Amino acid sequence: MRLIGYIESAERAQKFTDFLYAQGVKNQADRTTGDRWEIWVLSEEQVEIGKQHLSAFQANPDGLVFQEAAALAKEIRKQESREQEAYAERTKDGRDLNNPGPNISTGRLTLILMILCGIIFLFQKLDFEVAIFQKLSISNFKAAGGSIGLPEIRRGEIWRLITPIFMHGDIFHIFFNLMWMRILGTIIEYRQGWKKMLTIVLATASFSNLAQYYVSGPLFLGISGVVFGLLGYIWMKGKFDPFAGMFLPQGVVFMMLFWLLLGISGALEASLGVGVANTAHIGGLASGCLMGYANSWTSKIKRR
Repeated sequence: MRLIGYIESAERAQKFTDFLYAQGVKNQADRTTGDRWEIWVLSEEQVEIGKQHLSAFQANPDGLVFQEAAALAKEIRKQESREQEAYAERTKDGRDLNNPGPNISTGRLTLILMILCGIIFLFQKLDFEVAIFQKLSISNFKAAGGSIGLPEIRRGEIWRLITPIFMHGDIFHIFFNLMWMRILGTIIEYRQGWKKMLTIVLATASFSNLAQYYVSGPLFLGISGVVFGLLGYIWMKGKFDPFAGMFLPQGVVFMMLFWLLLGISGALEASLGVGVANTAHIGGLASGCLMGYANSWTSKIKRR
């Protein structure tokens, strides 16, 4: 914050500060002695432009451009107030990501995805696991990584890009995945609708599945790549577009990165004796972050 000069009389100080505000220069006026006012510019980058405006004002304080500033500043303040109210409305019942609120039911698309995962998991445990994997895995033809041939997909079985997300290895695998799926999916559906949610799911599922297949072959399953994608999307939206009403608490960000690094380290596989689709997690998080950043950028353009 920098002092740029003085103005005599409260009326003129108000007129000038309104003008600066209308020009996008954040400022404040402080009374000193008598009816003399200090003019402060809050941002160091705007000090010089503030000084130029002050010189012009002191040369002609009754100029038309300064006369109109009060009405313009009032309208800008009203717009900012409306945006703040809209932000508060979007964020009500959703300030705590881990508790979407008792009045918010699970998003419809999120619920459908959860039910599909549950039904397929049930059939997996009823001795149909091999048959289900043959139909829903990304490919059956290569047991090791290094190729993206995907012969079934080239023959038109496009669903294989997505369907590995519906299969799970055991009860703990599906429980924790669907717990986070419900929280994150509902937040996105509630803020941006089911169509945006569907786009994110399809994109992150495809990208994470392809990445995992390229590295390790088709022997993987689970919706965790999508879960990391939803985490990345909300993380970027909260960081770059706070008016969207979505954010990740720092504790959740830390936990997300901690589990990602723990999986990459091999500690989970060593301790649990199960494979971890680390590439799918990384691919899902990366694609979700990119989508969240891109959506934040386009949202800001639309609001201008």
